[in-house]
Amino acid sequence: MMKLYLISNNLLLEGLDYKNTANLDVLRLVRPLSITGEEIAKKISELKCLQEIEHIYSSFHSSAIATSKYLANNLELKINLTSRLNDCKVGDLGSKNMKMVKGLQDHEFTYKLTNGESLIDVGNRLDKIIQEIIVKKPMTALFTHKRAILGFLLKYAKVGYNLDENLILDYNGNIIYDDSDTDYDIYEITFENSSVIDIKRIY
Repeated sequence: MMKLYLISNNLLLEGLDYKNTANLDVLRLVRPLSITGEEIAKKISELKCLQEIEHIYSSFHSSAIATSKYLANNLELKINLTSRLNDCKVGDLGSKNMKMVKGLQDHEFTYKLTNGESLIDVGNRLDKIIQEIIVKKPMTALFTHKRAILGFLLKYAKVGYNLDENLILDYNGNIIYDDSDTDYDIYEITFENSSVIDIKRIY
C-alpha cells in the first residue's frame, strides 16, 4: 500500500480589493498567506503524519508554495512546482460573484464559467497527476487548494446535502467534507495497485 497527502492552507490575506476582475485567476495566483496562515504552515510541517514524506509537490499559487516551504525545509526536500495542482480556475465572473459561483458548482458539478473549470474538470486534473505520481513516488505531499481537493474527492465519495443544502461527502460511512470553514485541510489517500482504497480526513 502507498499513501499520499493532499494539503490546503485556507488562511489567505483578506482585505484585497481587486479592481480588475478580468484577470481574477492571475491575481489569485499571487494572493499571499495571512500571518496566521504562515503560522499554520509551520504547524502543518511539524505534524507526525508528514515526517516520512519523501516528495513534495506544490501548485504555482503563492499560498501553496509558502505552505510547502516549511515541510520542505524540515525534511530537506525540494519542492516540485506544477500548475496541474492549481486551484479550480474561476473564469469570467461577469455579473456573478465568487459565492454565487461556488453555490452553483456545489449543486451542479459540471457547471463552469467561460474560461473557467468545473469541479469535475479540476477533479480529473488532480486525479491524473496523482495517478502519475503514485506509481513512481509514494509518500508524497501535494500542496493544493480546497476546491481542487473537493473536485478530486467527488470522484470517490458519496454526495449528499445537509438541511441547509450545503454539500457533504461521505466515504465508507465517514463524513470527509462538510463545506465548513477550516484553517487547513489534510487528506490521507491510500492506494493499492494505483487504486484508491481509503480516504481519511486527517485535519
